[in-house]
Amino acid sequence: DAPALRVRLAALGITHQRLGVEAKLPAAQALLAELALGWGEVAVIGDDWPDLPLLRRAQLACAPAQAHAQARALAHYRTLAAGGHGAVRELCDLLLTAGGHYARLLAQLP
Repeated sequence: DAPALRVRLAALGITHQRLGVEAKLPAAQALLAELALGWGEVAVIGDDWPDLPLLRRAQLACAPAQAHAQARALAHYRTLAAGGHGAVRELCDLLLTAGGHYARLLAQLP
């Protein structure tokens, strides 16, 4: 449900997204240009053929547990969780930990 997803993304502070895009590579390239970012600054999670061009280019390519074999083959990291069951949360935790932010954010909780 796109409206509910937009609300959730806004609540998380995610202001740049492209939803319902079939041609993912051109959309991603346009977004990177808009944000003045390169593929060396990108982490991607994908599970099927439409995601392969992004997985090939991203600095960190991630695939959920049940991803298509080709997506898993391109992934630098494969989640233990399946898509829709915590895979993105797992990737976010990995990024927060690698960046040294996880412990700080945890300590800020009331």
